[in-house]
Amino acid sequence: MIKSNTIIIHAPLADIFTVASDLPRWPEYLSHYRYNTFLSQMPWGGVVKMCAVRSGIKTSWVSVYRIDAENQQLLFDHQKSFLNATRGMKVVWTFQELPEGGVKVEIIHDHELNWPIIGSFVNKWFVNGFFIHHIASLTLAGLKRKMESQSA
Repeated sequence: MIKSNTIIIHAPLADIFTVASDLPRWPEYLSHYRYNTFLSQMPWGGVVKMCAVRSGIKTSWVSVYRIDAENQQLLFDHQKSFLNATRGMKVVWTFQELPEGGVKVEIIHDHELNWPIIGSFVNKWFVNGFFIHHIASLTLAGLKRKMESQSA
């Protein structure tokens, strides 16, 4: 199941990309994030443990994180989460300058939950609907607030 969240941010693309790619600083301007901690860090990214809150429920996961500066993408490959509900999920952030101004930032989640019988239901309504879509929406809105307040 592929789902995406998008937002238009009025700030320079290079600045947005730099701020978005600095995962440990997310909790400073994204109140729903508790921490993003590198378990191992490499020049291209590394392995990161992330924790966010949705309606008072903490959720955490471990991802291989890669910064693709050439294509202006951030890539996450989920390795581990509670009940491995997001294991194998691929997440891609894209950044596209728009001719009319602004930058379109999109987060694309590609995930199938391969649990017998209930997997597709749990994936659609709980994992994607309740957690992923909501957290991604808050993340983009927070990034927009930060970037546009810096540009003002």
